[in-house]
Amino acid sequence: MCVIASIPAGKTIDDKTFEQMWSRNPDGGGIAYITDSDKIEVFKSMDEKELLAQYKVISKKHGNHDMLIHMRIATHGSVCMDNNHPFWIDPHTVFAHNGILPNHFHPSAKSDLSDTRYFNQVYLQYVKPVAFDDEGFREQLGEIIGFNKLVILSTNAKLRKESYIINERQGSWENGVWYSNTHHLPTQSFVFGGGKTNYKTTKRKTKSSSRYQLDLTSSTDKGYMVNPELYTDPTFVESVNAMLDYTGFKDVEDMLIEYEMEVNPVTGDFVCLACGEAVSTDTKRACLSDCWATEMLGLGSEYDDQEWQMDSCDVRIDVDKIARDSK
Repeated sequence: MCVIASIPAGKTIDDKTFEQMWSRNPDGGGIAYITDSDKIEVFKSMDEKELLAQYKVISKKHGNHDMLIHMRIATHGSVCMDNNHPFWIDPHTVFAHNGILPNHFHPSAKSDLSDTRYFNQVYLQYVKPVAFDDEGFREQLGEIIGFNKLVILSTNAKLRKESYIINERQGSWENGVWYSNTHHLPTQSFVFGGGKTNYKTTKRKTKSSSRYQLDLTSSTDKGYMVNPELYTDPTFVESVNAMLDYTGFKDVEDMLIEYEMEVNPVTGDFVCLACGEAVSTDTKRACLSDCWATEMLGLGSEYDDQEWQMDSCDVRIDVDKIARDSK
């Protein structure tokens, strides 16, 4: 899962945060910013040092406007400049995406388009940017994309703001900057204890890292999807940590819902909700060929083969045909 930083005018992120974002999402990055002449510029790079150096220049010169930073970990589409975010919706508007879009926004297995580029081609480019001012439309768009998040940056004179965040509540604001997940933080590890059905999180620091004590003392029904006794099993805890770290989710239940999984209450294994086959901590699935979950997630047999990971981004797209095929 990628990471987005939506940076309001006058705010910055430090080198350590920038480097942490890249270390967990090293498949390319991009910056979108607004110049003093109210034009959007986009800079993309496959090199962390180049991207950071450019960010410092941009932040100093154009920090009086909003900007966004995206760093990618590839899912659909190969690792190349063309699949780096942000992408253009129109000459005045760009966007970045975090997550894995629903099945109907996945390109074909033979395509080297990322799911984000495909989503832009068949949906966002048909949206009039003034719609982003409409709260109802933003909520509807959030429902369409599920647990995914979008940041839109625009200089459209008809809009009231420069930046719009779709599914904002699924990310977090820290020091005036919105992050789409926790990939700007050092890798988190969790210590579990207790025996009740819920947990609350309190932070404690050690010399080497930030650790979180999950205290299973609440009597609420949060956490009903996982047998609470599993949290005393170090092997299960390790698996949870690995999968949360890989997907970027903060909440186990949200992660299970998004990836159509459940936890075996006895063994603690992650399994497919539909066919019961194993799911590894990097979300690789051993699902049956007729599994509806893999169909809905848009994975299928090509997911196992990684057939979409092609070597070239040199693809010519018939936009009208894609739009027709998506209906």
